[in-house]
Amino acid sequence: MKDPRQFVAFWVVNSALLFFAPFVLVGMVESGNVRLSSLLASVISGFILAVADALVMPVFDWFKIKIKDEWQWAFVFLFINVLGIWVIARYADLTGIGVSNGWIALLLGAVINLAQWGTWKFMDTKSS
Repeated sequence: MKDPRQFVAFWVVNSALLFFAPFVLVGMVESGNVRLSSLLASVISGFILAVADALVMPVFDWFKIKIKDEWQWAFVFLFINVLGIWVIARYADLTGIGVSNGWIALLLGAVINLAQWGTWKFMDTKSS
């Protein structure tokens, strides 16, 4: 991500989806704990996920991995988002976000991936 506005947009989208996920996936996603409110947990976890997404392309460039097609990038970011949700949920004491199982992490990662793709497309058309 070369544009800081895109990073902030991803952070906002991630945080919003993580904040509202417990209302849609009742009992499968938890937000907040004794130390963190639901809003703060969503903002922190959204930031962590946005940082992970921002580091994907520089890491691929550093390892000289070339991906050209948009759908291949979609799968890479899907993997990063699902893995990111899973890791965030495993450290729920620190992040405040928890998921009941791996399938929910996959579902939440896929929804976040679609929202990020929509955000990226929207911002790409606005900058053109």
